[in-house]
Amino acid sequence: MVLLVTTSCRAKECAAALEQGTRQRICLANTITRALAKLQEAEYEALVIDESLVEIDDRAIDALLRNAGMAMPIYVNLGLHRTERVLRQVQAGLLRKHAERLGAERSAARELQSQLRCDITGILLASELALRESSLPPRVGDRINSVHRLAEQMRSRLEPLSVH
Repeated sequence: MVLLVTTSCRAKECAAALEQGTRQRICLANTITRALAKLQEAEYEALVIDESLVEIDDRAIDALLRNAGMAMPIYVNLGLHRTERVLRQVQAGLLRKHAERLGAERSAARELQSQLRCDITGILLASELALRESSLPPRVGDRINSVHRLAEQMRSRLEPLSVH
């Protein structure tokens, strides 16, 4: 869902073109106050702001951006640009957001894999050292062996993930 904030008389025309071109639902707000209320009601992929509003009230725009959540701010100029250009700008902004999200997800996955590998290595080392104890009761040895096998399985499952 995309929130379009503009006072332009072309707002409905532009919203319709954006909805068709992005295949996203477009919500219109003709004031910053209405836009702030809409941001409280729902989560948006993008916050499309007409540059004419930026010139009118910087503080209100700052409040809008502070409340945008995860919405990608995209500035357009409905007074100067045709709808096709505005659509291209919004599509490019949505693509940027998708690429940034994908990059963040990959980074988080790599970090988690790294932490898991370290933890698994610790489990394997500790279990191998415990199994070397000569005075280890057989039932305890069996349990430690079980933990060691599970850690090996976990490590083998992580290996294919690290190739990507």
